[in-house]
Amino acid sequence: MHRSTTFFASFIFVFLSCLAAFGADGRKLVIALARNTITPAEENYTYAVPKQLGYFTEEGLDVSILPTDGSTAALQALASGSADIAYASSANIAAAIDKGVKLKAFAGITLEWPYFIGVPKGSDINTLADLKGKKVGVISLASASYSDLIANLKLASINPEDVTIVPVGAGARAAAAIKAHHVDAIDSYTDSFTIMAQNGVEVDYLPRPAQMDKLFSVTMVTNQKLLDNEPQILAAFARAAYKGMIYTKLYPDSALHYSFKEFPQLLGASNPSGVEAQDTKQAMAIALSYSIPRGESDPAKWGKWLNLPKDRWQAVLDFAYSSRLTAEKLSVDQVWDARLMPDIYNFDPKTIKLKE
Repeated sequence: MHRSTTFFASFIFVFLSCLAAFGADGRKLVIALARNTITPAEENYTYAVPKQLGYFTEEGLDVSILPTDGSTAALQALASGSADIAYASSANIAAAIDKGVKLKAFAGITLEWPYFIGVPKGSDINTLADLKGKKVGVISLASASYSDLIANLKLASINPEDVTIVPVGAGARAAAAIKAHHVDAIDSYTDSFTIMAQNGVEVDYLPRPAQMDKLFSVTMVTNQKLLDNEPQILAAFARAAYKGMIYTKLYPDSALHYSFKEFPQLLGASNPSGVEAQDTKQAMAIALSYSIPRGESDPAKWGKWLNLPKDRWQAVLDFAYSSRLTAEKLSVDQVWDARLMPDIYNFDPKTIKLKE
């Protein structure tokens, strides 16, 4: 009898421990987003869409999102234990690892580097050198746009202290800063510039150093402990997120509907057939274009498109070192772990169908 009671007590302990770890609806995961407001970008096609479609539930996950004030802040949330996965710029990930933070990138989100320095059309600023003595807006001082600006300036042999850097947010807020002449230029990502244009501010991009052509930005990163102990959880999340990308590409109107359902604060959500909703749809399509292969509309032909090769990662690390984002020249293996990629891509894109 005593042995039976002991066994039952042990069973209850294990059962309750599992409930604590997985929650009522699955293994709980917190995703740190590298921005403090919801925009028509990766938080939609890698989070809102797969969540609304039940992709996370199918993988046994209960996922929530944590907005932060940029890539650096997202990585800090990950390092502190406030998040399990962070969406952060590849260069910022390298900078954090260079400082001794035990993180590792495990899955891609973007294929290209979406950051540019934009100036209002008609501006007398034509090159990076013309930024001396000017005010340049960034999303925040903890964002990848700040790191991008510093890197651009250093690669162009410009002392960052010769430029006044002003946090202005993105999209409509950045457009307002230009209109009010609070800044002369903006460093931001392409879909933010799209929203700026929708708010009446058209920009020209300054030429950027050739080193940036092989770069890419937002990447999934986690802590070493989770990667070592629960790799299947990370693969499950990325798999659902990638399905969300494919669904959004194939069925943009449906994806917009689910984005509005998850994020009613998105512009146009109150009138899905209106002009503002179409602006959000356009901005989302532009953001997604940086995460999927260009020129190929059939996802079944994309292959393992976000399993970025080592030479692309090496370009990021060379860039981070040459622009002094890292003190040491890191090796690819210190930053990137591709071992989960076969499991992440263990699904058939042809099975992703429209959900009415």
